[in-house]
Amino acid sequence: MLGPLLVTAAHLVCMWSSVLAAAPGPRFLVTAPGIIRPGGNVTIGVELLEHSPSQVTVKAELVKMAANLTVSVLEAEGVFEKGSFKTLILPSLPLNSADEMYELRVTGHAQNEVLFSNSTRLSFETKRTTVFIQTDKPLYKPKQEVKFRIITLFSDFKPYKTSLNILIKDPKSNLIQQWLSEQSDLGVVSKTFQLSSHPILGDWSIQVQVNDQTYYQSFQVSEYVLPKFEVALQTPLYCSLNSKSLNGTVTAKYTYGKPVKGDVTLTFLPLSFWGVKKNITKTFKINGSANFSFNDEEMKKVMDFSDRPSEHMYLSSPGPVEILATVTESLTGISRNASSNVFFKQHNYIIEFFDYATVLKPSLNFTATVKVTRSDGSQLTPEERRNNVVITVTQKNYTKSWSRWDSMDQEAGPIQVINHTVPDNGVFKIEFPILADSSELQLKAFFLDSVSSMAVHGMFKSPSKTYIQLKTRDENIKVGLPFELVVIGNKQLKELSYMVVSRGQLVAVGKQNSSTFSLTPENSWAPKACIIVYYIEDDGEIINDVLKIPVQLVFKNKIQLFWSKANAEPSEKVSLRVSVTQPDSVVGIVAVDKSLNLMNISNDITMENVVHELELYNTGYYLGMFMNSFAVFQECGLWVLTDANLVKDFIDGVYDSVEWAERFVEENEGHLVDFHDFSLGSSPRVRKHFPETWIWLDTKMGSRIYQEFEVTVPDSITSWVATAFVISEDLGFGLTPAPVELQAIQRVFIFFPLIYNLFRAEPAAYGGSQFNVRRRTEVKIIVEKSDEFDILMASNEINATGHQQTVLVPSADGATVLFPVRPTRLGEVLITVTAISPAASDALTQRILVKAEGIEKSYSQSILLDLTDRKLQTTQKTLSFSFPPDTVSGSERVQVTAIGDILGSSINGLASLIRMPYGCGEQNMINFAPNIYVLDYLTKKKQLTENLKEKALSFMRQG
Repeated sequence: MLGPLLVTAAHLVCMWSSVLAAAPGPRFLVTAPGIIRPGGNVTIGVELLEHSPSQVTVKAELVKMAANLTVSVLEAEGVFEKGSFKTLILPSLPLNSADEMYELRVTGHAQNEVLFSNSTRLSFETKRTTVFIQTDKPLYKPKQEVKFRIITLFSDFKPYKTSLNILIKDPKSNLIQQWLSEQSDLGVVSKTFQLSSHPILGDWSIQVQVNDQTYYQSFQVSEYVLPKFEVALQTPLYCSLNSKSLNGTVTAKYTYGKPVKGDVTLTFLPLSFWGVKKNITKTFKINGSANFSFNDEEMKKVMDFSDRPSEHMYLSSPGPVEILATVTESLTGISRNASSNVFFKQHNYIIEFFDYATVLKPSLNFTATVKVTRSDGSQLTPEERRNNVVITVTQKNYTKSWSRWDSMDQEAGPIQVINHTVPDNGVFKIEFPILADSSELQLKAFFLDSVSSMAVHGMFKSPSKTYIQLKTRDENIKVGLPFELVVIGNKQLKELSYMVVSRGQLVAVGKQNSSTFSLTPENSWAPKACIIVYYIEDDGEIINDVLKIPVQLVFKNKIQLFWSKANAEPSEKVSLRVSVTQPDSVVGIVAVDKSLNLMNISNDITMENVVHELELYNTGYYLGMFMNSFAVFQECGLWVLTDANLVKDFIDGVYDSVEWAERFVEENEGHLVDFHDFSLGSSPRVRKHFPETWIWLDTKMGSRIYQEFEVTVPDSITSWVATAFVISEDLGFGLTPAPVELQAIQRVFIFFPLIYNLFRAEPAAYGGSQFNVRRRTEVKIIVEKSDEFDILMASNEINATGHQQTVLVPSADGATVLFPVRPTRLGEVLITVTAISPAASDALTQRILVKAEGIEKSYSQSILLDLTDRKLQTTQKTLSFSFPPDTVSGSERVQVTAIGDILGSSINGLASLIRMPYGCGEQNMINFAPNIYVLDYLTKKKQLTENLKEKALSFMRQG
């Protein structure tokens, strides 16, 4: 049985049906993508060659094969001139099209003569639209509000205005809330969802149903506290075994930009799968950043270093190590960590080959880029660069075809030696000719004590031994900016034809008379484009080459955000300004606490998300060994119909390349203190507004392209990060190029080392940390008394009372005071703390959740409500529960769950059981039988949709 890759590739092979008249030479070349996608056009490239009639009418038809019936779905017709290379575009396949068997039929006729007539089966691609689901945050606490947006787009990122269903499900797949047949505004739907006080903790999901396809976005509900500082660890990715030390840096900063003071615990841990686990642990102080080092003697004690030199790193190098840095803040005792892995290499330097061809074309030059760096990633020193890189080139010819069952006869040619100086950046290019009979190439590079090797095997098949190479000199290719292509051949070049394939579509075709020409990418080319250049030799042979290039996306619809100032104090008014490219746009803005980014998860829409989404539209086979002219087209996923000579044969060894791989291993302010009478100080404003999401704004620009919003900075001492997207009818979707930050800070402030909850009647030391950004000063800290908690005596000092303390705060530093408290009631308890100093004062109120003491137990009852007679009914059931005598007062709560199916949530996902039967006997029945049972159940439940029915019946017929 053929594997999936071979089956898909076989679909692209053109089986001739008829060509009615002989011709002195090739007359036509027709290409089309091998896939069909709902919502996408089928674009056919038609080139009429030298011996073609002066005009040819080309008709293309897309038909659907259902049982013994053939139904025409789409068609198009066009007249093409001799010597032209243009496209014929079929209308878009409807978005609600089902996954069925489709065939593309192409016919060309001139006057009464049929020039060509052929058909090919197209692979159905289910990816038809883009749906982004954005939430304001990736995680939520109980009682918080989930804000989310759904953006529906066509594949070209224009708005897709359609109705959609939105479902909210908890971690047990219970349906909690739904919106059915929601209509979008330029493809945007914005909703909110309120969490209860006791939701199920875990991963919740937002499910969006569009055209019988479901899209998912998860968010977490948990009891958490946002971190207030981040830790970063900088280490090299690689380290030489000859190095005297492994060096790195630990940094720790608050979200408002100030350095963290505290202690670092650093662990060096070898990641070995066997033997006794050993590690090195070091501790040291940190003030924003600290450097560290492990010397070779320390590392040898815990790692298995071998002194045997080897060209192949894995024979003598130990495994990787993990460096773990834990930073404990001195003010609060809170810890955060960061880690990185380091891999050891035998040599001091790394030599890399890249940007080289994967098959050989004799008599043309082989080019490659070589990069030399130190193992720790740093650039070479001037002294090191005085040494040359020596590269040996060995070219071999295999006189006998090879497969895993055959032996090989090979003849090695002379060894060529290339000496090359090393530039400042360590990167240079090499170029040398491929010998006429070479079928394998081995390169070995030496630099000081380091060595690296690579190999290329396989020769491009051409009966006439005619070859071309397609290259570009541009490294960063962007939408809207022209880039240059260069075609090099071993014979005189003729008129060149080119085509560009991206996202499974033929996006550009044309002809060029020069071997050097420029193309300008459009958004349809991003994020990757496959470019084919070819010409027809006098004997009719197609001479071609392919080049795959990354294309950087540039939105036509641009949006920018600006804060009116970079820094502000809490409760201060600032402006957020937005500018767009086109009026009548819809804009979505979100601004959140930067601390959320430290959780290492995000549900925002980023450029990385956009690029990933676009890549999902890309199709192609990317074998990397296009060894003949047919395989070049195949590499871009194209079907080809031509009467020119298109070389195609089986590529021996492509799928059994382990033996080849085994043969070639690639290395590859002062000391003044202020003492004052605090009784004269004025009362500071109490900070009590600490949202995690500050701004969640949906706005229509109307006739404007610029708008300003005045907002009040929340009370959090942090940085606020804002992003936005825009969408319009003509220009489609756009995104802010980068987040914009606003830092919220004040001269003197208090912050609490928060915990999520306390238990009633349980004593807890509640700390208030005070930070001073000016000179050393004395500060009085007061906790406001409340009947919701008791304050215990915390200090033996004469001037201390239970609810206030005095502390000396150093310049540009902080100090911590502890107030032991005991909560006296359940639920949210408000604690207000005030700091008074001669220079400035601060006050804030924080909410603490107090839970009941004891062990939780639950009791359940189930009832059945029967509403099958379809009459409007009001059914009432009374349930009673008795609680044990030792129940903690105030801890009782009730939870009700309703499921609209007698089988409960276990019946969800029935549609996923409908599958295509394959194989024989019991293999076939495993996939055949569920189709019958699912159809029967959904029919009786009156939940069967027409598309689901068609899909199941089609699978059963084919099975």
